[in-house]
Amino acid sequence: MTTEITTNEEAVEQILRLLRYFKKIKVGNPFNYNRGFEFLQAHFLGFELLPVGGGSDFVSKDKKKTGEGKGTEWQGLTKKGVEKSHSWSYNGTSRFDTLEEQKEYCKKKIMRDDYHYWTVFDYEEGKLVKTYKVKNVDVWSLIWTKWEKSWYNYNNKDPRIGGTVSTKELNDNNIDYEVITHS
Repeated sequence: MTTEITTNEEAVEQILRLLRYFKKIKVGNPFNYNRGFEFLQAHFLGFELLPVGGGSDFVSKDKKKTGEGKGTEWQGLTKKGVEKSHSWSYNGTSRFDTLEEQKEYCKKKIMRDDYHYWTVFDYEEGKLVKTYKVKNVDVWSLIWTKWEKSWYNYNNKDPRIGGTVSTKELNDNNIDYEVITHS
């Protein structure tokens, strides 16, 4: 079996096969909410993907630890050969009527999982490059002020709140994290 897709027809066949497989294992649509990335993360990090439903993205095989997964595209190196910063989105979070309710909801959402796994994917090579394993308290320290600002900047077209976090912010704030390198 060839591993390269060379025609539109082959791509259609592969996409439909993937859609059927995700339906069979009851983990949602592989093309919504970054489910495909989360599926890959769960596989390569030794977790099981959980069903869609507003909770954790994956769970350890012993069912004792859950995780939140985020993916982004490899940005490459600068002209000086330094890795560029990568960022991950925390968008589409429900909006609440008061800031107090918002903060309580958001904190529970971030703290639900001990670690957030931020994976860098090389789209051209079709592989995982590395994953940043970041403690929930550190994610919270980076994202809350952005969510709070987003809450104040109400947009009637999409009332949900959002923000991004980056490797630059991890380093600028001297946050300890683990890097898992993928071969």
